[in-house]
Amino acid sequence: MKRRPAFDAAALPDQGFSHHAPIWWGNALMMMIEGAGFAILVATYFYIRHNFDTWPPARTQLPDLPIPTLNVAILVVSILPMWYVAKLALKHDKPRTIGGLLLLCVVFGAVAAVLRIFEFKAVHTRWDTNAYGSIVWSILGIHFAHIIAATLETLILGILMFFGPVEEKHYVDITVNAVYWYFVALSWVGLYAVIFLLPRFI
Repeated sequence: MKRRPAFDAAALPDQGFSHHAPIWWGNALMMMIEGAGFAILVATYFYIRHNFDTWPPARTQLPDLPIPTLNVAILVVSILPMWYVAKLALKHDKPRTIGGLLLLCVVFGAVAAVLRIFEFKAVHTRWDTNAYGSIVWSILGIHFAHIIAATLETLILGILMFFGPVEEKHYVDITVNAVYWYFVALSWVGLYAVIFLLPRFI
């Protein structure tokens, strides 16, 4: 009987982030589910739009642009330090360097969260005024929860990098967190366009 060659896998890393790893699929599927949730909200927004002759409805001002535009810019720019953090994590670079950059991303997230509060005022309607107010506040509120979640997770990882103990799996956690951060930031680009730009053209 012919022997099969044996392969010693002991030297291979026990952690990794690629499409071969369950955590990769878990993260991807979670973003697909949340992305589908955003898509449902946008579809609802346009469905409600067809029930009104004017949009926003009569006696409702167009949403302001300055603060929302600043916020979308902050979220997009925050991708750069997070991308660099993920790059360093793949190389297992110095924990304190990674931790410092993670805390910088936390600042971006905190600023975005504060600006989101002002964005609720920028739409010039309450959540219970009409269907327009309800769907706009729903989109703002649900994405707000994503900003808070991503920022808190980044904060925890940043603190961990400073105070340890740092294990190999934590570098994988940082890359997972980075991908989720990209999702939160880039999803807001589309949602910003729907809420703040499209009403000026439809």
